[in-house]
Amino acid sequence: MARSGPTTKDTSTIPLGLAQIRVGNSAANIASITSVLLAAASIGALANTKFTGAIDYWKLESGFPLLEDLSIPIRESASLECAFKELTPYNLALARGIDPSAAVAATIELLGSVTVGGGIVGAITVDNTGGVVSDTWVVTFDDATHYSVFGLATGVLCVGTLISAACAPDNGGHPYFTIPAAYFDANWLADETYTFKTTAYVADGGYSSAHSGTVKLGDLRSPDFVRMEAVYTYPNQTNHMYVIFPRANVTSSVEIDWAAEDTIAAPIIFEGKRSDDGVVGGNAVWNSMPIGVILFD
Repeated sequence: MARSGPTTKDTSTIPLGLAQIRVGNSAANIASITSVLLAAASIGALANTKFTGAIDYWKLESGFPLLEDLSIPIRESASLECAFKELTPYNLALARGIDPSAAVAATIELLGSVTVGGGIVGAITVDNTGGVVSDTWVVTFDDATHYSVFGLATGVLCVGTLISAACAPDNGGHPYFTIPAAYFDANWLADETYTFKTTAYVADGGYSSAHSGTVKLGDLRSPDFVRMEAVYTYPNQTNHMYVIFPRANVTSSVEIDWAAEDTIAAPIIFEGKRSDDGVVGGNAVWNSMPIGVILFD
């Protein structure tokens, strides 16, 4: 007899078990649209994991009796709920809306140049003293011996600097970056450009130890933005599903319920927020998917 009803089409797609929740610094990873956080970024054992993609619709009705003619989506949100079992300063800080990530060093990346024969000698440097910001910088040559620098977000710095002199613009007593003297050789021409990008230093929140740290009560502020990646591994241990919020807020209330014969299951909710280049801290790679993305492999 032939089987009927909703029979299984592909057993490799049947999910069983929980997703692993990984949390990292948002600013340091904002340009990545795939999973970049390692298993070490996991918040540990969980009691549950639940993704919700909520959509509100406006509905057009007409006639008598009223019948629906049209539905238009007017609001979308996405969230990931879980409950952690490991009571650490890191997880408790996260539940309070604090980014508990370890320190992230300031970085510099060379993006390219538009030149006939201009060259460079040495390296532009950044430090972790607090002056570095996340911005893209364009060096424009006034002539063969002078250049100016402007940041797409920061504005103009180092106007008319001699290539034989260093450029280390001040930001509150610390440099945005340091272009050393003679970094550019004498082969650059007027209107040629050189582009580089810097990312800001992020200080350690002080929550890296399993049993050391302070979480203040009565000191609320707007939740920090964190990167949340839910990594689900199918039972075949080969395929995965990823839910990625590049800029997420934790908005849950903290509940720790100790029990005589069971561990805690403290609930936490990650809400995906806009990550496109229309908001400070966003990036253009998210313009077509501003809240986040779900990926499979």
